[in-house]
Amino acid sequence: FFSPALAATSYLPACFVMAPLAYRLQCSVQQYAWGRIGSASSVANFAKSGNADFSIEEDKPYAELWMGTHPKAPSEIVLEDGSTCQLGDWIQQHPDALSKKVTARFGGKLPFLFKVLSVNKALSIQAHPHKELAEKLHESDPAHYPDDNHKPEMAIALTEFEGMCGFRPLQELSAFLKAVPELRDVVTAAASDALCDAVAADAASEEARACLKACFTALMTQDAAVVKACLERLVARLSAVESAARSDLDALLLRLNGQYPGGDVGCFCIYFLNVLKLQPGEAMFLGPNEPHAYLFGDCVECMATSDNVVRAGLTPKFKDVDCLCNMLTYTTEPAEQQKFTGKASPESACVSTYATPVPEFDVARVKLPAGAAEPLAGLPGPSIAIVTGGAGTAELEAGAATALRTGQVLFIPADAVLPLAAGPDGLQLHRAFTVCE
Repeated sequence: FFSPALAATSYLPACFVMAPLAYRLQCSVQQYAWGRIGSASSVANFAKSGNADFSIEEDKPYAELWMGTHPKAPSEIVLEDGSTCQLGDWIQQHPDALSKKVTARFGGKLPFLFKVLSVNKALSIQAHPHKELAEKLHESDPAHYPDDNHKPEMAIALTEFEGMCGFRPLQELSAFLKAVPELRDVVTAAASDALCDAVAADAASEEARACLKACFTALMTQDAAVVKACLERLVARLSAVESAARSDLDALLLRLNGQYPGGDVGCFCIYFLNVLKLQPGEAMFLGPNEPHAYLFGDCVECMATSDNVVRAGLTPKFKDVDCLCNMLTYTTEPAEQQKFTGKASPESACVSTYATPVPEFDVARVKLPAGAAEPLAGLPGPSIAIVTGGAGTAELEAGAATALRTGQVLFIPADAVLPLAAGPDGLQLHRAFTVCE
């Protein structure tokens, strides 16, 4: 049992100095071209809130805020005297901040990377390798696969958020192959007919799944001139339809073609993959070897500490098409089954937990109503929390309230109990954490 109130009393020796309950972090941004521009980006505003020296350039994209120890963009921890050092270095000197179990399991390293994304245009059609494949890719091509770790990840919407996740039910794809002639042509008639016949016989069969792999591979490896010609015909046909009469999927194809002109094969992927719209608080989990792409909106994202991405469309970056087509699981699920929400905590009505099937991370959302005060529970592992709405205070040191505002980031060592109080507009945080059973 730990009580910050008791810890702050005069029963402690005068020479005893309490370690802070939590530490502020200064976090780096990634200015990928798909990010929202200038102060329209939550990433830019959050970064400025956490670091007074950060300045926003109104003509530049701000795509991702990275919170963690990944060497590509490590966070800086703000110490008691105001100085800073890299969070990873500080953890090496203070292993108890992770807990003994987390230290033992993950080699003394923070096992997750936490992000905020602000998406203005579509990210690449991509998947992340499982651990064994990640090790092979890193060994054979370290320039494009910079580490040997897997990268399961979860996205939780902060705004309405659009994305693609996993393959559609095969009945839906079969219907598109029959209704969209340009899709049938780019996939080829032989691959298209084989899938439609297999689905008609038994959509759950291994033959149908093999036909899905054959169709997707035929699309992604199709000659670029054929892809461009088929896409130009489809764009011309859809553009001739009054905008009010277009389906949401028609409008999305035209939007993606506008963002990635010139015949990008990724535009056709909207017929293969589930297109999701998440409302704030809804989430999707992206397991290894599952295709996905983010399209628009803001989210928090948590993942195992890795930057391995296998891409194949909607990107000017390196594409590894053969690897992507061979690594995917080709499992199918309806779009609604890809979504989930946090589970209410039995300890607090203000906390919802988004559990994952991986040991590296879970995420909690904490929503305190206006004027409420409640301690953020101690956990037997490390956590990083970012204020994603409202304002309030936190006792970073026992008995001393520190103002919190949207965008500020905290590192909370294992077992630390952090008293919080919400301001007049309430207080919302998202907290990524690791707990080893």
